[in-house]
Amino acid sequence: MANFDKQQMIAEFKKQFGFVPPCGMGAGDLGEDMQKIISEYHHIIWGEGVIPLKYRYLIALATAVYGDDDVRAKLELLKALNHGATREEIIEVFRQQVWMKGAHTIVKLSPLIKFMDTIYKENTASAEPLAKAKADVALIQTESYTFQQDEKAQHDVESGGH
Repeated sequence: MANFDKQQMIAEFKKQFGFVPPCGMGAGDLGEDMQKIISEYHHIIWGEGVIPLKYRYLIALATAVYGDDDVRAKLELLKALNHGATREEIIEVFRQQVWMKGAHTIVKLSPLIKFMDTIYKENTASAEPLAKAKADVALIQTESYTFQQDEKAQHDVESGGH
């Protein structure tokens, strides 16, 4: 695979998004060819498009909430905030998910609302709104990837490497 440069991929992700998504690095475990394909696909989905990025992140937040993926929900929440989503817009997404999935979803949303409010509180003193949140995206991405790697390692141990 002569046309793929992993360091260039990392640099492009950092330039475009400010971080390297776990899919970009995790796909490398499946081979360099998969890493290249997944990285290119990520750029297609999350690059410039007809739907503004803020709204695509709100859609991603809704799917994470609906899918009970707490780590992904935090990540998409931060990305939506970093791309201009307001607290009111996020609350509207949450309200929609209660309608779609049921009242029990409220229990799952409470920690996300507290997380969002903490982000706002931590950044009210900043010159730039949500300045710290960008660093938090990278941290959640890293924690998510590390968690996935730990689960994979545990599964390998339990299954004898299969």
